[in-house]
Amino acid sequence: MSIGDGGTAEGAERGAALEAPTGARLRKIRVDRGLSLTEVAHGAEVTKGFLSQLERGLTSVSVPTLLRVCEVLRIGVGELFAYPDEQVVDGGSRIDMGGEGVAEYLLTPAGTTAFQVFRSVIEPGGGTGGPYRLDTATIFAMGLSGSTRLIVGGETRMLSAGASTSFSGQTLHRFDNPGTTVSEVLWVLSPPLPRAARGPAQGLPDEGPPDRP
Repeated sequence: MSIGDGGTAEGAERGAALEAPTGARLRKIRVDRGLSLTEVAHGAEVTKGFLSQLERGLTSVSVPTLLRVCEVLRIGVGELFAYPDEQVVDGGSRIDMGGEGVAEYLLTPAGTTAFQVFRSVIEPGGGTGGPYRLDTATIFAMGLSGSTRLIVGGETRMLSAGASTSFSGQTLHRFDNPGTTVSEVLWVLSPPLPRAARGPAQGLPDEGPPDRP
C-alpha cells in the first residue's frame, strides 16, 4: 500500500481483505442507521461497489478510508473491535484498523477504561496506506522486532526493537515497514478509542489528495 499522501487507489487498497466479521458489522450498522450503500459511499468518498466489497470482506482498506466510513456511520472505529472478556488475555483479540499487510491484536480486556494496548505485526512493505488521526489524547509506541517507520506530523521516527516514542493521537501520523523482515510494534492509547463517534471529521486527513479507492 502506498504510504504517500498521493498514493493511487490501486496502491492504497491492495492486500489482505478486511476480515469478514468487521465488514458484517459495518453493514449491520449501516442498515440499522437506515443508510443506503450509495449514501455511505458518497459521504466516505468511495465507490458503491468498493463499499459493498468491504462489507463482504472481499477487499482491503486503508486506515484513512476506514475511518471515513466510520465517520459517515457516526461510530468510532473502536465499535468494530471484539473486546477480550477474560482478565488474562492470551495473544489478544484480532481487530481491524485497516491497512495492508498489517495484523493487529487488542491486548486489553473489555473492562479496561484508562488505556488500550494493541500489537501490530507488519509485513515488509505493509502499512496504514495514508495519514490519519485518532480520537485519543496520547499514543505510546515501542518497537518489538524489526524496523518500523513512523511518520508523525511529517517527522520520521524509526522504531527498532526496544525503541519507543509518544505523540498526540490527533497529530496526523502513519506507519509502514520499509524493511525485508516482519516488524512488530506495541501501541498504548490513553484514553482508549471511543466506541461512538464524537465531533466532526474524526480521522480525516487534512493534507494531500483524498484516499479514494
